[in-house]
Amino acid sequence: MQANCNFAERHKIKKLIIDITVADFIGNYFDKIFVVSIERAKDRQKKVGIILEPLPYEFFMGVDKENLNLAKLEQQGLYHNSRALKLSRQSKGIILGHIACSLSHRALYQHILSNHFQRVLVFEDDVVPLRENLLQLPETLGELPENWDLIYLGSIKRKEITLAIKLRHFFYRMFSTLGLKRPNRVIANNLLPVMYSPHLRTAGYPGCTHAYALTFEAAGKLLTIQTPVAFNAGNVMSYTIMNGQLKTFIAEPNFFDQE
Repeated sequence: MQANCNFAERHKIKKLIIDITVADFIGNYFDKIFVVSIERAKDRQKKVGIILEPLPYEFFMGVDKENLNLAKLEQQGLYHNSRALKLSRQSKGIILGHIACSLSHRALYQHILSNHFQRVLVFEDDVVPLRENLLQLPETLGELPENWDLIYLGSIKRKEITLAIKLRHFFYRMFSTLGLKRPNRVIANNLLPVMYSPHLRTAGYPGCTHAYALTFEAAGKLLTIQTPVAFNAGNVMSYTIMNGQLKTFIAEPNFFDQE
């Protein structure tokens, strides 16, 4: 965002700013709040800084794809292309921009572990608060079990679970059980979300990293699986969730969107 943005743009941004009461609750609930960005994304940082102003957040500077070389990453053991190909359903590697994003989140997990943060809220620099929905956040977080690992406060893969989807999922699970289709049976069983409480669903396959919270234990699990990097930042979470390694939830309703 340009410093001299027009009045309409400033007014639009102002309407997104989080209510101070909700901001106080969030600040007290989490040990730390990080916004993942890169050094050259100054416009994004200005804009998200206005929107998140009431929160006690810190920018966490990640990895810029402009500074990466794929061959060098493999030589250094930071990225494992053959493992990425094996784990991908489409048998594709990861593009450089996504590797940079994965390395950024991976570095944040290491930072969480090094500083012993127990509950951390993570945003990306294109996050957009849904101001009215956020009034329900305290109640939603109150429904989490004590042993939660991760919660998505914004999810892009949300759709009604229709009869057709349920039938397709049934056959998908059957074929996986018989070994006729990837992935394995555990993953197939966890593909669809299930209602857990009035404001929480078990995770299924959320596929996004613009607004999520995780625990110290979850950071350790994600760091281990992403060493070396073989997943997109969102896919490593989904893979770990569907393999039953993270106790994860999706918030209802969405509290944060992407610009």
